[in-house]
Amino acid sequence: MQKTRRILPVLALTALLVAPAGLAGCSSSDSAPAPAPTAAATKPASPERVDVPTWVNAAETPGTVIIDVRTPEEFNAGHVEGALNIPVEFPDFAANIAQLDPEATYAVYCRTGNRSAAATAQMAGLGYVHIYDLNGGFSDLQGTSLPTT
Repeated sequence: MQKTRRILPVLALTALLVAPAGLAGCSSSDSAPAPAPTAAATKPASPERVDVPTWVNAAETPGTVIIDVRTPEEFNAGHVEGALNIPVEFPDFAANIAQLDPEATYAVYCRTGNRSAAATAQMAGLGYVHIYDLNGGFSDLQGTSLPTT
């Protein structure tokens, strides 16, 4: 019984010291305002499947890397000027993507949208966070403001 009397005051004192620290984050009146969103916060969630006008706008933004994930034969038959050809169906796709900057912005397309969806999912899994996936394909880009060959 004597030990119990000594432990209870210690527990009560501990509760008084720990409780205010634990509740400090719960009060909205004392907390600092949330930081303003950064430029990175305004980028799309990874990956974002977008329509043609949104994709073209992203692709025309300086610094955006355009990636064509079709086969080299399809790429050689026509592609967006300046696009990198990194075929998603090749076994070295992940290794080739891993050489790119994960913080950069990417606009990815294929022929119909199926392969670009697979490619952007892999990119997201590798930590890439700013990805525009074209909801459509290369033929949808012909006739837009983007030059194609």
